[in-house]
Amino acid sequence: MSTINFESSLYVPVEFGLANAGQRLLAAILDMLLFIIYFIVILAFFGESLFFNASSFGDFFWLFLVKLPWIFYNPFCEYFMHGQTIGKYIVGIRVVTMNGGRPMLKEVFTRWIFKGDFLWISVNAIILLWFGMGLIAILVISFSQYSQRMADVLSNTLVIQSRPKERFSLNDLLKIVDTTNHEVKYPQVTCFADEDMLLIKNTINRLREYPTPEAIQFGQKLCDETAKLMEIPPITEKRMEFLQNVLEDYVVLTR
Repeated sequence: MSTINFESSLYVPVEFGLANAGQRLLAAILDMLLFIIYFIVILAFFGESLFFNASSFGDFFWLFLVKLPWIFYNPFCEYFMHGQTIGKYIVGIRVVTMNGGRPMLKEVFTRWIFKGDFLWISVNAIILLWFGMGLIAILVISFSQYSQRMADVLSNTLVIQSRPKERFSLNDLLKIVDTTNHEVKYPQVTCFADEDMLLIKNTINRLREYPTPEAIQFGQKLCDETAKLMEIPPITEKRMEFLQNVLEDYVVLTR
């Protein structure tokens, strides 16, 4: 599986898996099922004549209105759901910028334009072109270095799996320490987020299981960056103990 690294707030890389063509296709199918349900509801409400026998300007105007929610479904969801549609949420993938950030209006509407979703505005026969573009996109994603389609490349975005490749859950953080009699040493830890603490816990476990030179070097860098962000002097001894204390203090102060 292809992966990509983004820097966390601790300036250390966090590895994410890139969404492959199968995952993206499954998410698109789930979103399409939502459209089919929406289509059935509208069909039951307005009748089939609106879709198949539209002749007057009024008919086309109503047809345009009922298509609007689907036409703008992807950019609306990706902006307000932080890079996800309902289908992407179920599959566990999301759209991010090339530096791992949340896509903004520029990115989501660039994706919308070059994905061809606006074709739903047109008469029904042209929708076949939209399906054809989707088939081509699957091939492009399969052979792209970062599993990107043309819309991704032009909008400087990519689609990743929602969680880091190796991770612990928030429940794992809560199991770190019995907070009853714990004395906080570093109140500055509240400047961090849960993701930062999960990275520290993952690093500690990796150092305990596989203390390779690369892992040790990574742990030292993580320790230095953590101390720097906490605005305390660099830790030169007992770095593992320092990181463990940071974890425990974070749990006590934020839970």
